[in-house]
Amino acid sequence: MAGTFFDNGTIGVFVPEGWKAFEGIDSEGRVTHKKILVYKNVEIETDIFLRTGITVCFFGESDFYLSPKWFYDDVCDIDGFSLGHHDFTGYTCTSLGYPYVMLESMKEGTVFQIMILLENGEEKISLDDADVKEILESIVYVGQKST
Repeated sequence: MAGTFFDNGTIGVFVPEGWKAFEGIDSEGRVTHKKILVYKNVEIETDIFLRTGITVCFFGESDFYLSPKWFYDDVCDIDGFSLGHHDFTGYTCTSLGYPYVMLESMKEGTVFQIMILLENGEEKISLDDADVKEILESIVYVGQKST
């Protein structure tokens, strides 16, 4: 599949053709190198509010991580699976009426938390889509850049 690799200095991910990656922001509105947004059919960052996509968050050994599972509605566990260098566990849920698949991959004191927004208006993606799998398979820790 054609695409590019997006590396923000802390995490990296493959971005298939037709998708675009952006650095994420933290809870205080600051750019953070511990989050990447990968969204389908977007041109500019604000398009993410109208499209489907994947948010990748990284928690290092010194970061506090608490699964947000309790925060969501309609939570249903899914079978764990391996893809690339990751062993994922997860669940489906809704947040503000939007359906998600939430995944976690824990290894050596670090966590990748993956939030897949499945539907937004007419836009839809699935955990079974080849490009979604390719994104998940490619997720890597590339170093520790300050947030």
